[in-house]
Amino acid sequence: MPPETMDHRILLGAIGPDALANAPVPAGLDYRLVQGQTPEFQFLHEARLDVYEGTLFINFSNAPLRESEPAQVMRGRRSGDLGDTWEPVETVIAGFPDGRRRRETAPLLARPDGLWAFVGRYDFGSKNSLGMEIYRLPPGGTRFEPLSDDLALPSFVPFVRPQRLTNGNWIIAGHINHVSQAAVAISKGDDLTNWRVVPIGYHLQSDFPETALIVAGSTVLALIRPDRGHRYAGVAISFDHGESFGPTTPSDLPVIDSKLFSGTLSTGHHYVIFNHSDRAGLEGELPRHRLLIGLMAPGAIGPMSGVATIIDGAPPAIAAQLSDLGETSPLHAWAYPEAVEHGGVLYVVFSMNKRHCWLARLPISGLLDVAG
Repeated sequence: MPPETMDHRILLGAIGPDALANAPVPAGLDYRLVQGQTPEFQFLHEARLDVYEGTLFINFSNAPLRESEPAQVMRGRRSGDLGDTWEPVETVIAGFPDGRRRRETAPLLARPDGLWAFVGRYDFGSKNSLGMEIYRLPPGGTRFEPLSDDLALPSFVPFVRPQRLTNGNWIIAGHINHVSQAAVAISKGDDLTNWRVVPIGYHLQSDFPETALIVAGSTVLALIRPDRGHRYAGVAISFDHGESFGPTTPSDLPVIDSKLFSGTLSTGHHYVIFNHSDRAGLEGELPRHRLLIGLMAPGAIGPMSGVATIIDGAPPAIAAQLSDLGETSPLHAWAYPEAVEHGGVLYVVFSMNKRHCWLARLPISGLLDVAG
């Protein structure tokens, strides 16, 4: 069926509530603690990752006390054995001396010319976004270096790593208009310092329209976090390499109002990682206690052919580590995933309760067993 004739709002298809509630754990999945809360840095969220020169790099937003405070910076860790052990925590990108602006969210992209970081800059307050900065760790280098004197792209804040388009450009998803409208930025060919913005949809959101992308040839599907109180991911479609998008409409994918992540495996399966909940938490809110991954047939943009559990509640396999962290609740907020495939494994990083950072390692073979 040609992409233009498909209903891209249908992401789940025949997968019903029972399949979501009982999504299996893929064979071979394991967890690694990347970084726990410390007295000096009590807030941790928005982790990003990639593998560069054989080393797994993970960064995260860190602040002394709370989210979006001026002292928030980007810190991270490296692992030369892909998650078994970690080098000491490092400051990836420092804060501002004026004590007002801050850096938050820094998707990574590994290329032969270095490890690139696309950094969101904010003024005071969670909605007051200023734009995108660009940093790079050069080949053989030890520290990330700025490649833009100031903002490389005003207004636009990136949220997931760039993907290569078949026309030679790169595309990265994020938001504009002070975190009220979904958007993409498109590079000028391979030049990752030269970007322009394409808005998605025609209306503004009161919450946080964090956006992920599925890229298939000239077709780009944007998946958008819904406003609080809405229970289905938004979608918008482009058939011209992201140069224009149709209206934003609800899909059939029930999600919590939290960041989604999507990508494509080396097998051709598109996937979506999302928070789904069938239980009410405090004050009737649905908690982010379940992180699932849905896979589609090779080359198809929906519906999903299978759904698996990445993490749910308090897994027995890490009970001792959770106790050591002081986290004794049966439910935890596992949220803001980002993933990268390397060596037959999908590495998925996410935060826990906005205090700790964890990594899940999912063998691709185990994922394909549940893909159907």
